[in-house]
Amino acid sequence: MQGTADTSLYSGRKWIYEEIVDKVPPFRWLPPVFDVLAQLLLVEAVGIAGFLYFEMPLTSVIYGTLAILYTVVWSAGCLYVIPWLRRLRDPTNIEEKKVLKSYKNHLLLDRKYELAAGVLLFVGVWVFILIDPTFLEVHLGTGYGNLFLMALLAVLVWDVTYRIGLSIVTTLFAAMRSISLSRAARRRRGLEYTAYSEVRTLKYLDSVNLYWAASAVLLLPLASITPLLLYGLGAFFTAVLFLSGVSLLAMERVPWFPPDVESILYKERFAYVALCENDQPHVTPVIFVYDGKYLYFVVSLDSAKYRKIKKNSNIAVLVDMRDSEHVMNNRAVMLRGKSMILGEITLFGLLRLYLYGLWMLRVRSLFGRKYPRYMKYYDTHLSDLPLAWQNKPFISRVMVRVEPEKITYWREAKPQILRV
Repeated sequence: MQGTADTSLYSGRKWIYEEIVDKVPPFRWLPPVFDVLAQLLLVEAVGIAGFLYFEMPLTSVIYGTLAILYTVVWSAGCLYVIPWLRRLRDPTNIEEKKVLKSYKNHLLLDRKYELAAGVLLFVGVWVFILIDPTFLEVHLGTGYGNLFLMALLAVLVWDVTYRIGLSIVTTLFAAMRSISLSRAARRRRGLEYTAYSEVRTLKYLDSVNLYWAASAVLLLPLASITPLLLYGLGAFFTAVLFLSGVSLLAMERVPWFPPDVESILYKERFAYVALCENDQPHVTPVIFVYDGKYLYFVVSLDSAKYRKIKKNSNIAVLVDMRDSEHVMNNRAVMLRGKSMILGEITLFGLLRLYLYGLWMLRVRSLFGRKYPRYMKYYDTHLSDLPLAWQNKPFISRVMVRVEPEKITYWREAKPQILRV
């Protein structure tokens, strides 16, 4: 019941900006996407009307339009952030569950941080505007001193500063979340873990933080009016990029699978690859390595495995750990998902080589450390081996990466499907 209550609580709460807009007609009657467009059109229409009535300089309407466009582009990111946050599923690890719950509480329930950041920046920018009256006289024209126009300007400044402040807050919480999650993951036991689909969702959220920073490029012409605003915008870019980098690096240290599964994938030396072609099953043993996320094995260009993977990327890989003395101690992991061939000399193969080349070198070094005798024998007795066994990357052999979509774990003859 607690999980249901928490889900209901998260789904019913919104950020301050969402709640304000949702209470103002006509935005409250519109779907989210049209809501954002309506905000753009309404504020832009009011701005152009003020520009014409008060005979403001053309630069003023350009700056105002860019500021409005920034708020709309920023709001478009919210269409993804809030639903992703609310759909995050709890990890089976208690510590990691606490980390994600705290993260969601900070962003969805605790208003004081976003409000404090927005107010602080708003006051700073507004004080800067009021300190130099000539700034307003130049850009407001005959509208300088008009209460309606000043109120409209204050709303626009709040719109911009609130979003910048919230961007900084969300990026800071993301970095703190990732560091805490990485630390908690290193203390896992048994089948405790955070499903890797949730890890990916968190990375997507970090990418939205970068999107918000990139959208602030629209403010560069406005900020270039004075060095102080330009330095402030530069500090914002630097802070978001730094914190996002910290967050993404920390998330790379979060394993995708629980310790019991990882111990088998790291330690066992043989796997069984199952493929299918024309409804005919095909199972072969392979040597493999696991890098904490994906499983890799090598195939020959002349092998049946290569031909079948080219036609059907669906794959299943079984890795088992056997105890001949105590049968009930046998354990196994089956990964079912998609396979990707790396190292082909084709148009797509070269593109993948460009994207994953350095990673492939790392995987090759994992093979060297896990199977030193095999690798040495292949290198020194290459001509004595069958063509399908010759260890010639990019010539006769290519690498296959397995991305799991379903995981089944057997322990004491009891299968358990793990959430991915």
